[in-house]
Amino acid sequence: MKKFNKLLMLISSSTLLIPLTLLVSCKPSTRKTTNKPLNDNEFINLVDSINNENDILKYADIKFKDPSGDLISKESVLPTRLSNNDISITFKNRYEKQVNASVTNIKIEHSDNPFSVVNDATIFIEFKNASTNKSKTKSFKITGLNTKNTVDRSGHKVIDELVYFGGETGYTKYTNNSQKERFKFDNDKYISRLESEFGGSKGSIDLKRFRGLESSVNDIKNFDKQAESSNFDSYYNAALKGFTLPVYKDGKVDGLKINDASETIKGPSPIDSLGRIEKAKTNGLARTIPNETYKTAAIQTFQVSFKGWKDYAQEIAEAEYYIKLFERWTDDQIKQYIARQLWQLEQNLKYDLNLVEKDIATTDPELITVIKGFNDKKEQLKKIMKKKSKIIFFKKDELVQWQQEEIEKYKKKKEEKIFQTSESGTMWIMDFINENNNKTPTKFYFGTNSHVAKAIKDDLISVSLTRINSDINVGQTFNINSFDKNFTTFTFEAQENKSKISNAVTAIYHATDFIKKESSPVELLEKEQKEKYKDAGIFADFAVIEIDFEKLLKTDDYKRSIWNEKTEISDKSPSDQEGLIKKITNDYQNSKSKVQFESNSLLEDQFYNTFDRKLDFNHNKPEDVKNYKDLNSFYILGYPSSKEDHYLEKYYDQKQLDYQKYDFSLWVNSEYKYYKNIVKKEGYTSSFKDYELEKGNFLSYQIGYRSFIDKPGLTDAFLAVHRIGNDLYTLYDEKEKKVKHYFNYGLEILPRFYAPAGGASGSSVRTKDNKLIAVFHAANYVAKTGLAATFRSNGYDYNNLFGNYKLGQYDLIYGGGKDQISGRSYREVMQKLYKDKKSALFANGFNEIPESFKFNNNKTK
Repeated sequence: MKKFNKLLMLISSSTLLIPLTLLVSCKPSTRKTTNKPLNDNEFINLVDSINNENDILKYADIKFKDPSGDLISKESVLPTRLSNNDISITFKNRYEKQVNASVTNIKIEHSDNPFSVVNDATIFIEFKNASTNKSKTKSFKITGLNTKNTVDRSGHKVIDELVYFGGETGYTKYTNNSQKERFKFDNDKYISRLESEFGGSKGSIDLKRFRGLESSVNDIKNFDKQAESSNFDSYYNAALKGFTLPVYKDGKVDGLKINDASETIKGPSPIDSLGRIEKAKTNGLARTIPNETYKTAAIQTFQVSFKGWKDYAQEIAEAEYYIKLFERWTDDQIKQYIARQLWQLEQNLKYDLNLVEKDIATTDPELITVIKGFNDKKEQLKKIMKKKSKIIFFKKDELVQWQQEEIEKYKKKKEEKIFQTSESGTMWIMDFINENNNKTPTKFYFGTNSHVAKAIKDDLISVSLTRINSDINVGQTFNINSFDKNFTTFTFEAQENKSKISNAVTAIYHATDFIKKESSPVELLEKEQKEKYKDAGIFADFAVIEIDFEKLLKTDDYKRSIWNEKTEISDKSPSDQEGLIKKITNDYQNSKSKVQFESNSLLEDQFYNTFDRKLDFNHNKPEDVKNYKDLNSFYILGYPSSKEDHYLEKYYDQKQLDYQKYDFSLWVNSEYKYYKNIVKKEGYTSSFKDYELEKGNFLSYQIGYRSFIDKPGLTDAFLAVHRIGNDLYTLYDEKEKKVKHYFNYGLEILPRFYAPAGGASGSSVRTKDNKLIAVFHAANYVAKTGLAATFRSNGYDYNNLFGNYKLGQYDLIYGGGKDQISGRSYREVMQKLYKDKKSALFANGFNEIPESFKFNNNKTK
């Protein structure tokens, strides 16, 4: 039973990921009368009756999308490019909203003839009873695809991708264009798509109705004229993308107006995936190490999970925040609030239900009492979900009263400790404190996201660290973490009434409010929004976690266990402190490839151009090959949930597929063609050139996030994406003793071929020589890219295009930026904590900024 409890704790640490993924808005559907809920017998009978495509069409509609998200006819579907998200199944009539269906896998039959035409695919569908969450998976073949025979099994004769450019001549012209000219070409097409999504035609969207922007024709004309020289898009286009824009008074900038709503929808860039057959796999490469740089990153990177009691701090803070606003809100604003609250409630309850279902799925069937308790909890949550729907009819006073009552309920729940949460992400070793006489360090520092590190609270129950073993080989493809001997997991749990996890595991730095007040964009908001957000701050999604192994390895205070392939191996591992630290950290102390940080900023043309790939690269031209070898590239590695690991194969990887909801997959920003194809075998000649395999990847050409029109893959976060998803980021402010709201801020990059599932938050972005440049914090699977906050910005001057707003100069690691608040960097935090100490990063101590990291303000753009 003791071993079973440990295994259950290990499994349950994989429940809730922290994707902070980018959400898209959707149009409200027409309200219809809800049919009577199905019981499980009716549901199973229905699913059992569906054995082929014709059967399901009796009850549901099937729609297909192309890789860019456009609806297409079944006849135009290319099976080799089809992904799970490209097929939507919607039940109708009697079963509308009673049965949900999602495609979980797609299989194309193998053929000995690679040039035979593909006209069908087998799809695996998970059906779910909406009222009970009972699910069942079925598979059947869909025929009649690709009837124009535009693609074969090997990927030949794919749709002519050059159509996007107007043919081969247009493509040649595009590759010879400047980055600004390429942007204009891509942007015009992207804006046309947005206008169509928003129900308009070219130039027809009313910005006053759409965004509440009342700028005059003359103000917009002047903005557009200056925007070109400031490397920014036009006013109209930026408004449609949801960007922050200036508002005017008497022809002068009177403030900045954010898009105070959910993040605007985004689409992918055709340039990113040009020539790739399986577009669905351009979100990264699973469980494979293509080269030595990725190997180094893997050895230094951890999948981390924090398990604790749900404290409802977020819910309480949100309720208190909105109560203060109710008196100032109009009826329309209140309606919008109710709609958002209902949506959030639904997400929270679905999350809690998922927790319970996961507990049931991972509990021994013989533990009848435990399972009954889980089922009772499940039914209770369903009743709450049904009861809450009545708030749509609340008036202002009732709404205030309801929120006050909810706050008291949340506080009571917190004390009762009913629900546990397990939040997961990715982190990486960045530093350690040197000990005297070359002793093994005990204090290590890990970089990750703020939204990952904020899970560290006083009531933490346990923490688990999973990392790959250091003896792996380049070219290996692995299983998901719990099914591979190359991964080791270390779990720690506080001894009851003796200690706390948070005594040994601490978030010492969150990158919040690091910009001086006079440079903060919050101070520059237009009057109404400035009042609404007067207590808000800015943040970059980065944090540093300290783990004091001297404390954590004390068996009197903490229980620990070590796991490999779901088997405990604690008794086969070192028991002494020095041996354990070396094992956990892969002996990072003695690594010859320790982490460094990049002192250059991507805003500088000279440095940026080292990453700017040639689009019409020809491997038969020696000059092209030489230039490609000289290119710098980005290497990103993290641990997303295995839930969306579409590389797993039905039947062959069945055991992993059965467990993938609860596990994690190593993920890199590389080409899907390398999957299981790199390991060199005797008598086998690799089809990949060494200079290909040695590279990481590059910047995305995605338009929706990009704010710099002359530099693909770069964006000013406050202007282009001040919030992720629906709401501003929140974090408990220790100084002010309250939860505070934050705008996303700083220079960010958009990586190509990296848009993994939740859990990859905190992935490091590094260069060939293991210099870290950014931390990945948000993924958008549809847009096939994401966002990574850079550690350093030289600043950017828009020449009054946004009034007094400029992108600030800062360095989150070393400090010293002219717009940066003193004390708000990792170095300065360590200087305060360990004044007389030295570290791997700061060999001369924390008092001085190394010369290469001192800003030369003559370079500020």
